[in-house]
This record gives sequence, structure tokens and C-alpha cells, in this order.
Amino acid sequence: MSVGVATVALLPGLAITADAAGAAAAETVTHEVDALGDAVDADPRDGVCRTASGTCTLRAAVQETRASRGPDVIVLPRGRIELSRPLAWPLPSLVADLERDPSRGDLDLVGPVTVRGAAADATTIDGNAIDRVFSVGPRSNLTLSDVKITGGDATVADRTPADIAIGGAILNLGRLTVERVALVRNKADGGGGIFSTPFTTFTVRDSLIAFNTAAEGGGLRIDGGATIVNSTIAGNRLFERPFSQLIPDEITGYGGGIDHRGSGNVTIVSSTITGNTALKAGGGYTSGQGYAPIAPLTNVWPYRTTLLNTIVAGNTVGGRLDNCHVSSMVIESRGHNLADDGSCFLTGPGDRPGRAARLGALADNGGPTRTRMPLAGSPAIDAGATGGCPGADQRGVRRPRGTACDIGAVER
Repeated sequence: MSVGVATVALLPGLAITADAAGAAAAETVTHEVDALGDAVDADPRDGVCRTASGTCTLRAAVQETRASRGPDVIVLPRGRIELSRPLAWPLPSLVADLERDPSRGDLDLVGPVTVRGAAADATTIDGNAIDRVFSVGPRSNLTLSDVKITGGDATVADRTPADIAIGGAILNLGRLTVERVALVRNKADGGGGIFSTPFTTFTVRDSLIAFNTAAEGGGLRIDGGATIVNSTIAGNRLFERPFSQLIPDEITGYGGGIDHRGSGNVTIVSSTITGNTALKAGGGYTSGQGYAPIAPLTNVWPYRTTLLNTIVAGNTVGGRLDNCHVSSMVIESRGHNLADDGSCFLTGPGDRPGRAARLGALADNGGPTRTRMPLAGSPAIDAGATGGCPGADQRGVRRPRGTACDIGAVER
């Protein structure tokens, strides 16, 4: 199937594609993945997801999205898909972050694509530590749902001390929506789960970001805008990363759960940020345009973080509670948030700073992803706002189940 696509070679195996026929509308193309392997497409331009053995793999489907005029939908089966085709030659991480060859390494997307699994506890994509899993191109739009992503590792491309590998599971240079997804045990220098570059946007709903590791932004590194709803960000941690003198020391050690450094606002609603660990400040959440801390609550930049019905508790630095850190930005409470220290500037109506959250361990409490359920007697129970609370929690359970919504991602 000819679609009028011109290819411009950059380096051997590195290419970008440009639509040579204009931007005419096209029908949605659906690719049904029926094999769990990582084989490439036999003919990436014929419009048919088909490997040499006649099956359709996830990688082959991603390759075929280049041949359609989009949008594309990739439907994944139950089971574990394991990536096994690393980049063909060593690349500095900056080049590896920008390469767009979907036949090797991460799965590079360049158009509007939806990837949908059976459920986060039924469909797994394992990066197998060969690269990150997905790279969303500058003009791409990825909607990812009902999958678990694990084993992504962006650091394998590091070749010099100055390299900074970003986005352990997903690197977002465009638009990203994540729904009912688990991003678990991925690794990068920045953004163990997701790294979203400046002037981009992404949304996370009903999802789990857990046990990812990075030098900063253990779970999420946000350099643009973001919306996080009904999601649990738990157990992410930072590691020591030596850099050369070209990289300032202030770039590392901040934001065990989330590190927001960017060109947009962040809104967090009915979510739970807990059990994350940083090295310097902001065990749960850091927000600051400058890398070096200036002064708490210094409103230098116009961007801010807004919290509503959210728990930020049990996050640590060096074994002590340290939930939030702000430099050059503002955390604005819309009310009904809970923290077990005073670092998150919770002064809105119904806020509960300095209160122990009393949460159970991360466990299967129903639904496709694990959650941390408020225990009996938790100050989060029935303490949420009457307006702005989603109609269901992270598991899909109806809210409220008492006199008001519970604070956090899960309704007891």
C-alpha cells in the first residue's frame, strides 16, 4: 500500500519520515497482535502487520504505523511480550533518545497511536533491559491503556560520563495519555517511569507508578505540563549517579516520586504519593524550574502544582520524612489533601497536614493495579472534597462509599 512517505536518512539505521502527500484524513487502522515475540515486520510499508513467519508482533505493528496515514490502534493479547532487539551499535544517549528506527531498541512512535492491552494484570511489556520501551515522537500522540510495562532501562545507551539517559519506561516528546497502566521496575538517569520533555503534556489516570529508579525523578520527571488522577506513585527511589563536571550536581537527588522542572502546570487529583525516597530533597514531590534550590515557596516562574484530595505521605530523604520540596514555583492546595509533615504547603480547606496517613501495604485490593488502602481509622476516610472527586477510584470502584470521598487514589 503506497502512502507517499518520503524518508530522510540521518545515520545508518536512523531515519525520520515526512508525509509527502499532505495531511488528508484517513480511517483508523487496527493491528491485532497475535504473537508474544519481538520479530520485525516482513515489509514495513505494505500496510499489513506480518512477520516472516506470518504472525503479528508488537514491534511489527509499530513499524506498520509508519505506513498508514493513521490513526492506528494496536491491540495486545494476554501474556508477556519481551523486547529482544537492542540497538545495532553503541550510541551516545542523546542520539539514542532521538533515533527513530522502530526495528531495534525502543518502540519509536511518530503518529497518533493507541496501544491497548487486556488489563495491567494480564498484558505485560518487558523491556528486558535493552532500552526504554516506548519513545513518543515530537508530533506523535500515544494513548496507552491496560498494560504493565517493566524492565525498561534507558541507561544502557550511556557511553560517556556526561550522558543523561531519560525515560525508563516511556520518553515523551509529544502527547501521552496513560490509563489503567502499571509502570513498575524501570530505570533511567531522569524519570525512571516517564520523562516528559519541555513544552509537552501528558495525563496519567487510574495507574500505578512503582519501584522505578533514577538519579532524579524516580517515578516521573515532568518538564512540561501534566495531569495525574486516581493514581498511586509508590516505592520509587533515587540512586547515586556520578557525572562529569559538565553536569551540575544539582541535577540529581531530587524528587523520589515526581520531579517537576518545567514549562507547564501540574494538577494532581485523588492520588497517593507514598513510600518514595530521594537523596537530597522532595522524597515524594519536587517542583522547581532551577536545578539548584533557591528558597522555599519563591514564586519566580508562572507554573505551579495544584493538589486536590491527594495523599503525600511517608516519603523520605535519609530516613527522615521529607514529602515535598519547592524551588522557584508554588504548590497550591485546592483542599482536602493529607501529609504527615508540613513540607507540602497544605493550607486549603479540609487539608490535614502533619497527620499520619495510616495506609496498608501496596497490595491487590481489587482492580488491575495494586493500591494502598486506607486502614481503619485513617484520617483519609470520608475526608475528601464534595466536588472534584472522580466518580470511581483507581480500581474502578464507585466513589464515595461513605459520607464523602476518601482522600487518595483508593476508596476504602
